[in-house]
Amino acid sequence: MEALKVEDHGEWLSFGISHAGQAIPVRIPREVMEEFFGAAPGDSLKKAYELDAEMIHARAADLVVAGTNYTPDNPLVLRMEDF
Repeated sequence: MEALKVEDHGEWLSFGISHAGQAIPVRIPREVMEEFFGAAPGDSLKKAYELDAEMIHARAADLVVAGTNYTPDNPLVLRMEDF
């Protein structure tokens, strides 16, 4: 699964996934990236993301709720309890 527009915002990482023919914007906080994906404080979140992108995408796809209108202002957010 290929990511759409991966961006490091410092305190979170945003990317998009294609799911059921739709682009779903996803956000994952820095604390999750540090706790589960080895991002060091202050380091690029993109670097840690690239190492585990396939697993992150799979988890995001599992959490998509049918009928929800995900937008950049209302993304799917992956939290600590999701991993």
